[in-house]
Amino acid sequence: MSLRVLYEAPQHIVAIKPAGMPSELTSDPGGVSLIQRLRRAYPPPLEPKLPHRLDRVTRGVMLVALTKDAIAFYNQEIRLGRWGQFYLARVSWPQNRDVCTLLGPHKAYLKTVRHRAKIVRSGGKPSFLEVLAVHPAPGRAGQQHVLVKLLTGRFHQLRAMLADLGSPLVGDKFYGDEKPRQRKIKDWSDFYLEHIILKYVDLEQGTRRMAHLSNDPDREELAPAMADEVKKLLGKDSD
Repeated sequence: MSLRVLYEAPQHIVAIKPAGMPSELTSDPGGVSLIQRLRRAYPPPLEPKLPHRLDRVTRGVMLVALTKDAIAFYNQEIRLGRWGQFYLARVSWPQNRDVCTLLGPHKAYLKTVRHRAKIVRSGGKPSFLEVLAVHPAPGRAGQQHVLVKLLTGRFHQLRAMLADLGSPLVGDKFYGDEKPRQRKIKDWSDFYLEHIILKYVDLEQGTRRMAHLSNDPDREELAPAMADEVKKLLGKDSD
């Protein structure tokens, strides 16, 4: 579970978090979380902090602030909706379902109940995402890869909303077709969710930066059409 650093600047870095590694833990005496590993690698006077997080089972791009100015800046950028966050997920696909039923923008109201996201009619936080592309997952019958632009960053938002839309992530023990039989589930081997692209403004340079690992050996094989959709995003600076 070594960390791959994509970009390093005086006040922030961008790294790839592996699936299975927690972003941060309330108690972490073993120092297994991403943030504790980075605090060992970037000791004082640097102060690594996370403006955003990924679920333990999610892999992909993470930005880490190294100074107080950086964490304040990137927290503000997120609040103002200036980040472009794109995810790749593998979902169950009912036979004969039309792709058009999932494509496009979606809205839901989410409420956190017992460490899970629940879609409610009232009293929840408005949550938005847009499904940009859907293509068959190579070698996996009845499964599709979906490319999603996350417009709000709610707890478990993407997983809960895709399940509610009839396409839960394959192997998702919390939001899939089967209810978990035990409190702690260790086998997430068939689950795949990746934060594949992050578009943000570089604090030091003041320019728009795109964080993405093109030749990632741990990324699932994509259909050529889906690979082309990812390439199109990389060529759009405005998203």
